[in-house]
Parts: sequence; structure tokens; C-alpha cells
Amino acid sequence: MKNLEWWENEGGFFGEKYMEGDDSLEGFIPNKKQLLSERTKREVNGIITLSAIREGAKILDIPCGYGRHSIELSKKGFSVVGIDINEKHLIKAKKESKGLSIEFIKKDMRDIGKENYNKFDLVTNMFYSFGFFEKEKENDKAMGEFYNALKNKGKFILHTDVSPEILEGKNYRLREKRTLANGKELVIEEKYNKQNNRMEGSWTILSKNNENKLTPYSVRIYSKTEFEALAKKVGFKNVKFYGSFKGDVFDNNSLELIMVAEK
Repeated sequence: MKNLEWWENEGGFFGEKYMEGDDSLEGFIPNKKQLLSERTKREVNGIITLSAIREGAKILDIPCGYGRHSIELSKKGFSVVGIDINEKHLIKAKKESKGLSIEFIKKDMRDIGKENYNKFDLVTNMFYSFGFFEKEKENDKAMGEFYNALKNKGKFILHTDVSPEILEGKNYRLREKRTLANGKELVIEEKYNKQNNRMEGSWTILSKNNENKLTPYSVRIYSKTEFEALAKKVGFKNVKFYGSFKGDVFDNNSLELIMVAEK
């Protein structure tokens, strides 16, 4: 039996401990306290602004994780489908979305099923959720599926807080400590490998008497130029980049990279 990849269901990174570590009193923005709920609202409002999506539109959130963006988008009046591979995330998403019209599906982002092709007005790939796969062609497949999911003229938004350009600036922290909502601490340690353009990292959750390490992760980091080339390769057009959800110009001093593209 082969070892599970870090991102797989039961792979050891995503799941209950990830959800615990994600709920911090600070986000990725240096020297700024922002609760998880506040970060989610900021990001969702940004999605709506940059995509110019209209109320009632159909949105695919992939991977949706435990549903924080999917749920907030549904509350804003959109028809939402969330796709993720992690069962524990989907269980929490379904529980937290009771009373809302959201469909959560367990699938791999490289194969969303033809039943989900040409179906959505907007596809979102949020918060450092691209580049999981070791082989370039597998990441290409994921980008191709995002394209396939969209209706003609549909929009795609990809969001990340790390790129080679951002790493060249002064704002990205390769080591940081965050205070969690439950009083524990999260230590994030990363190292960027320029040889293969991957970020190798780990999360450790600390309490007074315990240290809990999640499975280390490895994510392919793309530059603005690489993202644009990949998006166009699978068929996207009108590819634009922003350095914030307010529409700021993207440069080395940006805290995030947001790509908006059209089918």
C-alpha cells in the first residue's frame, strides 16, 4: 500500500487539526489581527467585486475545504457547489451550511466529472490551493477542469498569498507564530526551494503539554507569468492580476496575488 500524499483524504495535513490551526486570531497579513470570520468576509466581498458576479449566479468553490467561502457566498444570494477531497472538511461544511442551498461533493480537483462541465458562472480557487501535485501535468489538469466547469464567458478567480515575486519582497514570513481561537499556538515553518519552485512547509499546534505536528506539505509556487501562461494554455483569456481584493496593482510588495480570467 502506497503512502498517502499530504493533501489526500487522511493524508495528515487537511482535516480536524488543519481546521483547528486555521482558526487563528491573526491571518497572513503582518501585524494585523483579523478573525477567521472577518478574513472570510473580506475575501468573499473581494471575489464579488473583482468578478462583478451578479446575485443568483452559480459558483463552484474548488477546493472548498470546510466551506467557509461557500457558505458566505451562499448567504450573499449565490447558488454554490463546493468540491473537496477531504471527508472531515465536507462533514463540517454540510453541518455549518444547514438551512442554506449548497451542494458539497467529494471529488478530486483534477477530475470534477463531465456532469459539472459548462455549468458555472464563476469558479473560485481560494487561499493557496493550487500547485499541490508533484507532476506539472497534474496541476495543468486541475487548471483545465476549472476551465471546463465554466459556462461561456464565465469567470475564474485564483487567490494565493505566495509567489516568487512576493517572496522577493519584504512582507512574506517563512516562519510565524499565530494564536489560535482556542488559546493554543500555531507555528508555521516554510522553506522555498528555487530548484523545483516548491514551498516545503509544516504546521505545528502547541499547547501547554502537547505538540501536534501535521504532515509536512509541498506546494508548487507559480509566478504571475507562469500563472498567465498556464491559464492561457487551457483556454482562458482576458487574464488579469491584482495585488489585493481592492484591485491594487500586483508587485513585489503585494501581500497576495489574485488572478481573474475569462472562458
